[in-house]
Amino acid sequence: MKWTVALLSLFLFTGSTQAKVCTQEDAAAADLAVDGLNSWEAIQKNSVDYGQCDDGSIAEGNSEAVARMLVDKWSEIGKLETLISRDPSLQEYILKHVDSTLATDDLNRIIELSTKSCPEKNILLCKKLISAAKKSLE
Repeated sequence: MKWTVALLSLFLFTGSTQAKVCTQEDAAAADLAVDGLNSWEAIQKNSVDYGQCDDGSIAEGNSEAVARMLVDKWSEIGKLETLISRDPSLQEYILKHVDSTLATDDLNRIIELSTKSCPEKNILLCKKLISAAKKSLE
């Protein structure tokens, strides 16, 4: 019985550590999905469904979607914080996409909004956004 439990534990542990592989079908779907990333919920779903394909032109599209949400829909920052509280990996995904592929104007606007218009309850997230944007400007 002990061996069965040990083997089952080993199987479950090793199975959960394997990363998803981006298949050609996943990449095609991820590429198509970029055009529909117009809400924090859509971005979060995309990160779960196609995170394994987050590279190259797909990653650039994801970064642009994150920038559009931060710059154009800043008033929805509270929704982002709520999603992050349910899915902490989303914060890393968002910060990863505040990157050097974004326009300098967008990065500066993210810094400005995070500095001057950050709701009190989102201060920690805003500080991280400022840091990511400043690093990307370097």
